[in-house]
Amino acid sequence: MNHDKFPYRRLAGGLAFVLLFSSIPLAGQGRFQLEVYGGFSFLNPRDLNLLSKAEEQYNDLQFVEHYLGWQGYFINDFPRVTTSAPVGFRLKYRLSDKLAVSVEAEGFRRIRESFISGSFTYATTWSLTESKDYAPYHLSLQGISVMGGVHYTFRAGRNTELEIGAAAGWTRAEFDFRSTWIYTIELIDQDYIHLSEDGGTLEETGKGDGFAAKGMFRLNRALGRRFGLFVETSATYCRLKSFSGSGRETRLGIPGETVWEGPWGVKRENVELSWGSASILVPTNYWEGWVADQRERDFVLDLSAVRLSGGLYLRF
Repeated sequence: MNHDKFPYRRLAGGLAFVLLFSSIPLAGQGRFQLEVYGGFSFLNPRDLNLLSKAEEQYNDLQFVEHYLGWQGYFINDFPRVTTSAPVGFRLKYRLSDKLAVSVEAEGFRRIRESFISGSFTYATTWSLTESKDYAPYHLSLQGISVMGGVHYTFRAGRNTELEIGAAAGWTRAEFDFRSTWIYTIELIDQDYIHLSEDGGTLEETGKGDGFAAKGMFRLNRALGRRFGLFVETSATYCRLKSFSGSGRETRLGIPGETVWEGPWGVKRENVELSWGSASILVPTNYWEGWVADQRERDFVLDLSAVRLSGGLYLRF
């Protein structure tokens, strides 16, 4: 599957070019402030994390519950995206000593991978072992935002300022998911050994964009007349819809591959086996073979977050 490169450098470079040359006529007036920052965010993209939850539910029903009472284990804890570490830069223009406007660009990338494995054995005069391994399970999310903002500053000491602000703009996000697994059955009866295997790889990607807004509160500390540092806390609202992407699936022992393109949504799959049943919500962009009433809802990537960040500023 071909993955387009996420346009961090192109977008950030273009924004930096525009900001630099638009500021040349006003440079030297001391009204500009350039900031670079990094931080830590707590987020919960619930529909994206349903990919891991669905995999756990499939395994609980089809693998774990089937072998209750056998000897063995299975690590059924798939990774989720719950944090990110965004970095960015911001250019402010001071309209007065207290009021400023800004434009900023920031981005993040979060990759989670885990090796999930386990096996169950039943033994009497013969031994039957069934195993399942993921090598590895992969989930990643990345985003970039460009926003314009307004800021109000008031002094809290000789070298200290407090600042409140708000910003809004555009966010683009991409994610991808890969599950590669192998299922093995080994039967040992005296001198006879029977081994069979099944497995496959499923990959899916998604892309989308939309509106984002945030509110900020920060503390500025001057280290000189033109430079200093700051710490900032912020809350972001960003719920992106209308995602689409590609997919690919291969199966062990079956030549070729199945490929597709489609919009993302959340489906409901009702699985019934002789030893149990489950209703599983499955985020996917593969729709062939599903009926309309299995579509539960649209896929929503919720990037709303609470963040703590810090950085440096330079006035010119």
